[in-house]
Amino acid sequence: MNIDAEAWLENHLGELCAFLGELVRIPTVNPPGRNYTVLVERLETKLRELDLSVERLTVPEEVAAKSLPPGSADLPRHNVIGRWDVGAKKTVQFNSHYDVVPEAGAWKHDPFSGERDGDWLFGRGTADMKGSLVASLFAVEALRRTGIRPRVNVELAFVADEEIGGELGTGYLVSHRRELPDFAIVCEGGAAGKIGIGHNGIVQLEVTVLGKGGHSAYPRGTVNAFERMIAFAASLEPRIKETLADPRKRFTTPSGERLEPVVNLGGIFGPGKAGKVNIIPGEAHFTIDRRLTPVEEVPVVEKELREMIRSTAERCRAGIRIRKIHTTAPCALSPRSVLPQQFRKAVEAVRGGHARFTVNRGATDMHYYARKRGIDTIGYGVEGKNIHGGEERIPVDDLVTTAQVYARFLRDFAPTGP
Repeated sequence: MNIDAEAWLENHLGELCAFLGELVRIPTVNPPGRNYTVLVERLETKLRELDLSVERLTVPEEVAAKSLPPGSADLPRHNVIGRWDVGAKKTVQFNSHYDVVPEAGAWKHDPFSGERDGDWLFGRGTADMKGSLVASLFAVEALRRTGIRPRVNVELAFVADEEIGGELGTGYLVSHRRELPDFAIVCEGGAAGKIGIGHNGIVQLEVTVLGKGGHSAYPRGTVNAFERMIAFAASLEPRIKETLADPRKRFTTPSGERLEPVVNLGGIFGPGKAGKVNIIPGEAHFTIDRRLTPVEEVPVVEKELREMIRSTAERCRAGIRIRKIHTTAPCALSPRSVLPQQFRKAVEAVRGGHARFTVNRGATDMHYYARKRGIDTIGYGVEGKNIHGGEERIPVDDLVTTAQVYARFLRDFAPTGP
């Protein structure tokens, strides 16, 4: 990479850390989604300082109310795009979400201080993913300050609500913005020498088992839904896990890692609304969290689960209700595509060694670009520790190095085709 741009980032390490600390001190905790406007206004100011055009897409209240619970629906959902238009035919967009999870876990450092302690920067959102947001922002600034002009238009998208599924963040962005990028880099799902080219999918359901409630001192004529749920779940679990052993559902990543479908029953479970120690429960519910590999499809897996739930209920003579909680499509891009190939060159040039392609066992916002819009998408960001836990942090040197990778990629990226 041009030594001036690389040196610029190295010389402005303090500014990167200071700006990240400033963003961490704006607690954009989701749920419910507070302080979005404050943070977005700060980002817009920074984008304008770099002479980028700025576009804000705010989700209409009536749209937000359809998908958000009370307490969240009245808080605004903003998505911001900063654009550097160089007059090219192609556009690459960096995507970072700015919402963070609550400050669970044990902390020695204030989770919203953005404190630098030696070689680490601590705080909720440093790793997931305000650090990567800052890296992408300062990569563009480094190119602007050193006079390097990329061969593609560059966009920085800062989005809401990834931590609750992303429908009003990246999902809203790709559905309502007229101009879409040709390539996307979601700034998580890969780090260091690993470049994400996809992620697993999700099907989450809630099953409610029905009984007949009453007072625990007068059990005659009642049916304990909790007891019925235990028997039902015990019968259902082995049936689901048997289907996971199908070799056709396995996926091998380009680096040779084998992914298999998995399931978790009972991540959330409990009685109905009238739960009390002296009440025989008339309802009991539990969740199913099924993870799909990239060779599986959400409609097929959801149908398979629903059929097994219903047939098991008939076998157990249990009344049930099924509610869909959430689904996410899996995705995987060919590693031979121009985007991952040229990004790998940037990673190897800046970091040294051999970069490899991976598929995330969790899920990110990649699928909104890849599956909903057919946009070639990869994932890569700052490497962090204790994501979603106490003492979340990132190494300061990786913040700079990741920014240098982004800048190197933007300088050299030359997409093929019309």
